[in-house]
Amino acid sequence: MSENTFFQMKKFRVYHHLSSMKVGTDALLLACLSPIEDSQNILEVGCGSGIISLALAQLSKAKIQAIDIHQDSVTQANYNFSISPWAIRLNATTISLQDYISKNTEKFDHIVSNPPFFENSMKSQSKERNLARHTDTLSFREMLVAAKKLLKNNGLLSLVLPDVAAEQFILLAKEFDFFLTQKVLIYPKKSKKVNRMILSFGDIEKEIQINELVIREENNEYTQEYREVTKDFYLAF
Repeated sequence: MSENTFFQMKKFRVYHHLSSMKVGTDALLLACLSPIEDSQNILEVGCGSGIISLALAQLSKAKIQAIDIHQDSVTQANYNFSISPWAIRLNATTISLQDYISKNTEKFDHIVSNPPFFENSMKSQSKERNLARHTDTLSFREMLVAAKKLLKNNGLLSLVLPDVAAEQFILLAKEFDFFLTQKVLIYPKKSKKVNRMILSFGDIEKEIQINELVIREENNEYTQEYREVTKDFYLAF
């Protein structure tokens, strides 16, 4: 679902220049559909060039700490943060999530991530792409261990994952007493199967909110519902 997309945050334009990794629909929808309205502080895990954190900063009043293991990504993220209207609320650090939980004592209202999801699958020739997409450096179990330590009571963990990986994560989350609170099923087109899910988990079991979103019409134009969800960010539709 990735695509080359230049998008606007109010009057601030963020241009993504990092290697071959693209500003994608996954990242944008994760920011737009995660329930962050009441969050005071947010941790983004695997921030890349900072697109998700920037979107979260526009959509909330939260202080946002972003982390990534890729130094060039963090350098680009901090530059993007510094020229944004929300610079005072944004910071990126080069560190793994595993190291972060051993050195950090701050608790968060919300953890947001577009995490690696491939396990034991063929890798590309791009080191950066492998870091972003394969679980060698961050497994689902490690993500849940960290969330358990870093989230406040009633805190939320929100992720975007492919359909199969999403169902695996939902099952594993139960072992850590994380309960699914929101599921958004993402369809590339009405005629296609679900290929992404936006998931949110909390430590209190409650009725699950399930919604659907179709990205494109059969003629490849964006659907009205997608335009509505992302209207604050695109330069033009």
